[in-house]
Amino acid sequence: MKYITDTLGIEVKTEPWDGTDGLPYYLIDRYVFSKVKLESVFCLFMKPKGEPDTLTNIKKHIANVRKVEQLPIVLELNNMPARRRKSLIQARIPFVAPECHIYLPFLGVALNERYTYMKSPGKTLMPSSQILLFYYLCQNELELFTSETSEKFNLSAMQVSRATKQLTALGLLSSRKDGVRTVIYGENRRRALFEKAKPYLLNPVRKRIYVEHPDLPKGLLLSGYSALSELTMLGGPSTETFAFFGKSSVLTGVDTLVDNISQAEVEIWRYDPALLSSHPGVVDALSLVASLSDGDDVRVKQSIDELLTTLWG
Repeated sequence: MKYITDTLGIEVKTEPWDGTDGLPYYLIDRYVFSKVKLESVFCLFMKPKGEPDTLTNIKKHIANVRKVEQLPIVLELNNMPARRRKSLIQARIPFVAPECHIYLPFLGVALNERYTYMKSPGKTLMPSSQILLFYYLCQNELELFTSETSEKFNLSAMQVSRATKQLTALGLLSSRKDGVRTVIYGENRRRALFEKAKPYLLNPVRKRIYVEHPDLPKGLLLSGYSALSELTMLGGPSTETFAFFGKSSVLTGVDTLVDNISQAEVEIWRYDPALLSSHPGVVDALSLVASLSDGDDVRVKQSIDELLTTLWG
């Protein structure tokens, strides 16, 4: 399910489904069933064990499953020929084909390699788009081969292609072909380009919890006000803040701060905070700004301006 998280920037949790006892044996024999939580929405994934059946039979299979389970049902497929994609969309059958297509109408999402990212509401950058943009902003070169980011950040060619399409569609970057490779380029004034991108920035922080210091995973980067105080003249906060990327289930934490001495605030990020970090032990400056942009504290705003001025002058 990492594909969904990387593409849509939402948390995905999978658990066994306990409804198989109510299904005919032929369905249990043909599909693997999983109960999946997409952010706050539960659904049931059906993955064929072999080649997918005909559309007519798939409709019958889903109808039988709905007699047992009323959650939205999503087909999980290994590949997606154009004809099958078209027929499933026409039938309004949700599906996911990793690294290829996502069609989740109950979430307002339709995405494949021919479309720019579409998510209702708003125009927010995908995690891969934000990584690509921030990497470009931190380089001195005016042009950048997208293949470089694919290798550096372990992004698939599909993810980089979609990110490039979104950034160009929003007018943040331009692209051209150099042989078989794609080159991106943009505004020479990096600060101006960052300001232009602000309305579309994704807050990398998905959730905040509070964890006892002895229970913190090793090697976490400072984030939030702790990072801002490390990178600017801002005084440090009373509670240390760290960034974490991964399954939140590995953390033993609570939603409420009880003791700011024994506990630390842990931000659960939508992408790996170490990918763009250039300052030892601290998240990258641009992702940090994106995570703090909603605050009204004058001192914080002044520190953010100080940080960006240090970065670009």
